[in-house]
Amino acid sequence: MASLADQAIREPDVETAERYKQRVHWLAAAYTTMFVGALAGISLAVWQAQLYVALSQRSNVETLTLAFVIVFLAYLAILSAPGALGAARILYYAAQARASATWEEGERRKMRAVGVASRSSATVGLDLALERASAPKQSFSIIVADAAGPMGDILVDGVELTRRQTIKDGSNSLLAYFIHQVNEILSQRGAPSEIQIVAWKRINDEETAQYLNLVQFARNLERRLDVGALWPQATLTDEDCEELERRMAAICPALRNEAFLPHWEYEGKHQLPLIPEPLGLISLSRSEKRVDPLASMGCAVMIVLGLVFILMLIILFPPWVPGT
Repeated sequence: MASLADQAIREPDVETAERYKQRVHWLAAAYTTMFVGALAGISLAVWQAQLYVALSQRSNVETLTLAFVIVFLAYLAILSAPGALGAARILYYAAQARASATWEEGERRKMRAVGVASRSSATVGLDLALERASAPKQSFSIIVADAAGPMGDILVDGVELTRRQTIKDGSNSLLAYFIHQVNEILSQRGAPSEIQIVAWKRINDEETAQYLNLVQFARNLERRLDVGALWPQATLTDEDCEELERRMAAICPALRNEAFLPHWEYEGKHQLPLIPEPLGLISLSRSEKRVDPLASMGCAVMIVLGLVFILMLIILFPPWVPGT
């Protein structure tokens, strides 16, 4: 059972193909809501600027607070604009797919719209090495493709997973989904199933490179000494790999939709002061190596909607202050 941090922050809703599809839809909705909400907030602030300025001046509130709100909302509107455009393109090609003669034709049209792959690829590091039983100590790949066309593959080289794609852009979420499926398949046949992603190259390339080189050193030493595994590992059978390719094919339509959206992936840190400023004697903090875009953009959407609600509340129910 994944922890709350896994479900809500690092890898929300990527356990199954249906949840992956829903996650992409929720992410598209989040970008659209944030874009529309930010524009609505700016419009309200400009429309009722005289009211807000009068209230701030007569209630001893800094007038620049209003300017900060407008700049903040403008920043979020710019940030979410590519996502809102991507959501519109998803809807457009969904309508095109319904009008197409076959499902495959609609998906191929979507692939052409996304464009060719970029040079950069998503790479992560695992805590356990993955090997194929029929080819021990060798790298192998899992094809990601369906009837509409190939979406690249996932190259497995020990603890290193690399997503090699044929269409433009792609997030780390596919690799998180892949690991969920590996753990589920291993658990079904009674093998250890606690593989986790511990390094994300797109977020921290230096730390990831150090970790992967350290593991490669251990595996090279293992081959040189011809001894047992020096690094913990899990083994996949040929049947496991075939099942993985089947599960990868199930999310190809969602991957094509996801390629229309931006991928804001960063580290996250949360601090909880036990004794707040100005003393600040002690505080609790927790950091995550990856914050999924759905989690970060979802928080931004709540902030935007909260600001819009407050602006509307002031218009509908103006507070009384001396002189008004």
